[in-house]
Amino acid sequence: MRDLNGLLNSLVNVDRASLVAILSAETLAAQRLVKSARQRTASQRAKRHAAVERAARIEQILSFFKDGDVAPEMREADVMLCKSLEERLRARGQW
Repeated sequence: MRDLNGLLNSLVNVDRASLVAILSAETLAAQRLVKSARQRTASQRAKRHAAVERAARIEQILSFFKDGDVAPEMREADVMLCKSLEERLRARGQW
């Protein structure tokens, strides 16, 4: 799995529609990973739990860029990252 912060920071030069499309694809990939994860061992359960958290995090970030909504349970670091990307998009007139 790619680092989500690194992914978002690498997308600073794309427009909002492309950003939403990329995040939508990441959401689908994370959801597929959750569905395919086994839960027999403690290690497998931990990996599945991490995948569930990643999928939820991506969905929250995607919601921000689609609707401008900050989910109440969204991490403060994610809010700051999203706001930073929003400012860059606004500066280029792509928000």
